Amino acid sequence: MSSRAVFPVKRESFERVMPVVSLIVLALIVAQVMFQSLSAWVSGAEMRHVVPVFEAPIANAGKALGAALTSWMPAWIIPTPFGPLDVKYTASYTIYEWFKLPIILFLTTYGMTLLRLRISTTWIERSIGRNDLAGAAGGAVLGMATPVCSCTVTNIYAGIVAGGASQRASSAFLFASPALNEFAIIFMFVIVGPLGGLVYVVAGFAAALATAYLAPLLGLDPARFIQQIVPQHTCCSAKQESILVRAHREAWALFKRLFGVILFSGFLAGILVNFNLTLVEGLKQAGAAWWGPLAATVLGLPLDINAASTAPILVALHQIVPIGTLVAAMMATTVSSIPEWAMLNRLIGRASAVKVVLWYAAYVALLGLLLNWLFA
Repeated sequence: MSSRAVFPVKRESFERVMPVVSLIVLALIVAQVMFQSLSAWVSGAEMRHVVPVFEAPIANAGKALGAALTSWMPAWIIPTPFGPLDVKYTASYTIYEWFKLPIILFLTTYGMTLLRLRISTTWIERSIGRNDLAGAAGGAVLGMATPVCSCTVTNIYAGIVAGGASQRASSAFLFASPALNEFAIIFMFVIVGPLGGLVYVVAGFAAALATAYLAPLLGLDPARFIQQIVPQHTCCSAKQESILVRAHREAWALFKRLFGVILFSGFLAGILVNFNLTLVEGLKQAGAAWWGPLAATVLGLPLDINAASTAPILVALHQIVPIGTLVAAMMATTVSSIPEWAMLNRLIGRASAVKVVLWYAAYVALLGLLLNWLFA
């Protein structure tokens, strides 16, 4: 038998096995996260440990891999105009992002496509598939229940769009997931009290809904990019394919198209993580000045900091800067980053990505100024 005859057989066998392996990995991750969440709840742990964080197992494995692969590197600090750059830490963090982001993109797309094709299209159509206020609210709530950083959210954003989420629901999710998660909310309630925490939640939810309704104007329509890829594998084959194989092909097709920009996004995140303390120094200089929220917006938006990392960084500032500046700093650092812009540029185009960033900046800055005026 010739090798040409053997190769298609091996390929078909591979295509049957990998969807099952991917499903097992996805199920194990979900099961582990839910078990840890339940264990934390039974043991009476703090709420931030009870809320399930589905990226946690992948993130923890990525951090361990990054540390292991860079353990041999000597300490090397490079001075820059924005602060010191730790080469070893940058390499470790970049490896962590390169491990985490592709896996999250693929598994999210695969899981959402399975939901759309097999499990329950009715659930999607009645929730995040709707392009009305209920759908936008569903996307915002889904974002609150999916706490991820700004560079990660774009990967999940692409996945839920591929899975059937509407333009408004996915746009609300894009804003709410990094900005309105348990770390940010708990931090605001603890540091600035119930009123400050409530203001943060209400303002963030309103911003998510506003993002949903501004989506056509902002160009938040990645479906145009995704539908160029996904339909190639939905109905073009005459033979009967299993749902697992079909979902796997769709997820893999999208993954291949976004893999390069994911690596670039992770590299940018590895560089920017060095300059997190630049925000603190800038806000210390601003103090109670009226332009504090503007400084927080300009300094915070480009940085790649998730809410869990932002909270301890901003703890030292709550006695120095007013509430509006603090809220602007928290929202700016969590809702957006340069790595996210790179992904959005690929998904929706440069002009639309610029409009999204300008909308985020305008909202965060105006909210901070308003809060400082109200609580002066």
